[in-house]
Amino acid sequence: MKIPSFLILLRIPFSFYLLPVFLFALSYAESIDIEKSTHLFILLHLLIYPASNGFNSFQDKDKTSIGGLSNPPQPNNTLLYVSMALNLIAIAYSYWIHPFLCLLITCYIIASIAYSWKIIRLKKYPLFSFITVVFFQGFITYISTYLFCQQSNYPENLGQTNFLLPAIISSLMVAGAYPMTQIYQHEADKLSGDLTLSRVLGIKGTFAFSALMNTMVFIIMGYFLLNTNQSHFFYLFIIFVFPPLSFFTWWYNKVRKSDVYANYRYTMILNNISSISLVLYYLLIIILENISEISL
Repeated sequence: MKIPSFLILLRIPFSFYLLPVFLFALSYAESIDIEKSTHLFILLHLLIYPASNGFNSFQDKDKTSIGGLSNPPQPNNTLLYVSMALNLIAIAYSYWIHPFLCLLITCYIIASIAYSWKIIRLKKYPLFSFITVVFFQGFITYISTYLFCQQSNYPENLGQTNFLLPAIISSLMVAGAYPMTQIYQHEADKLSGDLTLSRVLGIKGTFAFSALMNTMVFIIMGYFLLNTNQSHFFYLFIIFVFPPLSFFTWWYNKVRKSDVYANYRYTMILNNISSISLVLYYLLIIILENISEISL
């Protein structure tokens, strides 16, 4: 049975690469509510992210590899209708959860549309597109999850110690990963008139920028965990980021010899290693933090 092209272009499995921010928020929540967390997972990973992917693919009509698809099919109007329907469902769903969450989600959706819509096309502007993606996929996603995944009610969660600094860390994580996802698309972006941050930085500059962002993540994560008596989690963090860091270094050494290695294949390998490592790390923290409740 042939899978419809619109379903492929929603790229639902690609949502896995955005799962670390969601789990990061859960791992540092003070009291996880399973039902609320399930609603948020559905809202983000089965509605908002696929809708964003679909709308972006409809606007771009990619003929070369995109994240999660080496040979994307051409989009049709069905993809646009489904993407917008998912957005509307997400807005209604988020309002049912909480009106303030609805406001955050609506802003996310508007920014996502502005990112790739040809009339606005933030994607053409390296700084605006970078800030938009980092702010919404990092900061807004973290606080949306953190504020509404807990047994206590918003706005009580605003005063908790795990609120603001991890949201900034989430943004820096996205800042380190986002330009790397553009590194193999320079020619395609040039043809479409999109001046991405990675094109501005160049291939080797993109590696340097990503290294800088991830160094900031490491420093601020260390500061946060060491100053909240969670040094054991920082040592675990070092262990779990070692695999993606090792591959990143190995890949960079290959790219130094030839830009041909800055390709889709190696980008996806880095995405997979990084996402799997961080997902496992945050799942481990969630288990360790809630083991007493689980045992009951």
